[in-house]
Amino acid sequence: MKHYDRYALGQLMQAFGFLCLILALAYWINRALGIFSNLIGDGQTTFVFFELIFLFLPQVIEIVLPIAALSAAIIVINRLNSESELIILDASGMTPFRLLRPFFYFAIICGFTTAILSLYLVPTSRAQMEFRTEEIAKDIVSRLITDGSFLHPVDNMTIFVSSVNSLGELEDIFIHDERSVERDLTYIAAKAVLVREKEGSHLVLFNGLIQMLDIQSQTLSHVGFESLAYELTNLPATKSKELMNVDTYGVVTLLRADENLLKVLKKTKTLVQFEAHDRIIKPLQCIFYVMLASVIMLMGGYSRFGLAKQIFFSIGAILVFNILITNGLTLMRKDSSNWVFPYLSLLIGVIVVNFLIFRTRRPFILRQVGKATPGRHL
Repeated sequence: MKHYDRYALGQLMQAFGFLCLILALAYWINRALGIFSNLIGDGQTTFVFFELIFLFLPQVIEIVLPIAALSAAIIVINRLNSESELIILDASGMTPFRLLRPFFYFAIICGFTTAILSLYLVPTSRAQMEFRTEEIAKDIVSRLITDGSFLHPVDNMTIFVSSVNSLGELEDIFIHDERSVERDLTYIAAKAVLVREKEGSHLVLFNGLIQMLDIQSQTLSHVGFESLAYELTNLPATKSKELMNVDTYGVVTLLRADENLLKVLKKTKTLVQFEAHDRIIKPLQCIFYVMLASVIMLMGGYSRFGLAKQIFFSIGAILVFNILITNGLTLMRKDSSNWVFPYLSLLIGVIVVNFLIFRTRRPFILRQVGKATPGRHL
């Protein structure tokens, strides 16, 4: 029955691909709008915007993939039942294990994909995204485009831009520089233009005034100007910070975290190990939920009323086991020695799935008893 495996697996992949695309686009676009407004407000280019939203894509797929996989399994089995294909498969003598085999393959594919995302792609993309976000934050040239706010690119320096007109010109500029021990400088200009060059960037001020306060003599002098170039390349860049987000580190690194890494992350060893086990258990949850839903959907005999009961029952069972696994993770978050509890919940779930397989494609026990009782009276 290789044709059945290919047919069922093809139906699963089509439904899964469609659902994953719709859910990912909805979540991704919503997130991209927030990134777009922030970057455009900071004067970043479109290339930076696309770079950041593509770095965010693995995180989106990791969130929607288990939901799409579970929904695909329920949709495909419901379609097979509504089109009477399950009846034909039952009549041909196909065993429950054969019926479930393509769903098992599908669960393994989804679990393997989730493992790649959770263990490698998501931490890598988050680390790169944090690095690029830090670079953007240090880009004073782009941050100058932000109007109506006081900026402090370095210590003892303040920059204020009142507004930006439609031509990209900065209006009503104020720069106060107290970095020198000898004098304080204040630049005021009616208009300014950012000029970017390979060697560096500078701010061209128009129709302004420079005020100089001599610290030693406490004398104030001023000079007016029609145009003045203010160098921005002499602003010292802040030092790159170490990655302080636990999401940017791999599972092996978190499991082997030493005291130095814990100091960098500013987290306890229990919380770091919780994050590692949470990533490990995600692909296992994906496989288990798909198989649990598939087994429950195939339970019971044919009914002209469809599989509404099985659908609600499968969703309820998944919620119950999700609560158990979440509580196990909560216990592990309090004490790392409790790491066995979430895996124990999964093990119980696997035992339940194996038990339910023997009830697959058979009438429910209560119905069998109800049908057998009149026979005994006869």
